[in-house]
Amino acid sequence: MSLGRGCAALAAGLSLAASAAGAEPAREAIVTVQLGAAVEIVDLAAGTVVRRIPIDGAPAGIALSPDHRRAYVTRPEGHGLAVVDLDAGRILSEVPLPGGSLGVAADPRGGRVYVADWYGQRLSVLVERDGTLTPDGEIAVGASPSGIAVSPDGATLYVANREADTVSVVDAASRRETRVIPVGQHPFGITLDAAAGRAYTANVTGDDVSVIDVAAGREIGRIPTGRRPYVIALSGGRGFVTDQYAGSVTAFDLATLKPVGEVDVGDHPEGIAADDDGRLYVANWGDNTLSVLDARTLKVLKTIPTGNGPRSFGTFLR
Repeated sequence: MSLGRGCAALAAGLSLAASAAGAEPAREAIVTVQLGAAVEIVDLAAGTVVRRIPIDGAPAGIALSPDHRRAYVTRPEGHGLAVVDLDAGRILSEVPLPGGSLGVAADPRGGRVYVADWYGQRLSVLVERDGTLTPDGEIAVGASPSGIAVSPDGATLYVANREADTVSVVDAASRRETRVIPVGQHPFGITLDAAAGRAYTANVTGDDVSVIDVAAGREIGRIPTGRRPYVIALSGGRGFVTDQYAGSVTAFDLATLKPVGEVDVGDHPEGIAADDDGRLYVANWGDNTLSVLDARTLKVLKTIPTGNGPRSFGTFLR
């Protein structure tokens, strides 16, 4: 599969794994607009783009530093990562990396960033030295790694390997894969619920979500979704997965692992994230919008126009 998103419904996309934001409701969404070659900062209250930061190389994946002042943006066609100062609205540095950079995740404790190489079987490790992010080796994982999730203590990485139909469990200290967990067909986004001891993968060609018992290191269930699930967010005892081909978000109960509803959003929804105020934010690739949903009622509250090809594959709320 090509990393160029325009010729396929699935390509380089979130993290990583989207998950709930911090202690306060989100004020801004940091949206990677791949065809528009930029990162856009969206004021969520006003419902408008308030700043546009040009980034070449088809920006796709995104992670935020622990203080939310920097964004780490993958550039799959630019072979590397851009480090963005969000307050100043400018690129601080560009880090060249091999292959096709896709998923990205930051250590919650700071100091390290991990980038998935879609064309290889590896993660690049970047470390902060004297305020500059620098490549510092690689970690071997499965084929076509995409989403990455990091445990809250930074000790363990979980990597969705799309072409291997597996999740790699990686010890961050030794930089070694310690376990391989079979999941569904073509896992892409991965989301960690550390408190519950579970992880979830969106299985793109299986049209379902795999539920993983982290301690046991095995899949314990699957949840049916709409067509081409992409990324998962968690909020209020529910999971929410974007269904690219269905133009919808499927909600499921985290206790029963059963679907509980579906809501139509925009065309080809991809990145999704939840804040602590019970709202969901969905980047719709096909019609250049950001949908705002109520996680409790499954109602669309607002639709915000964005630039061309919004993806936000990763952590994008602050």
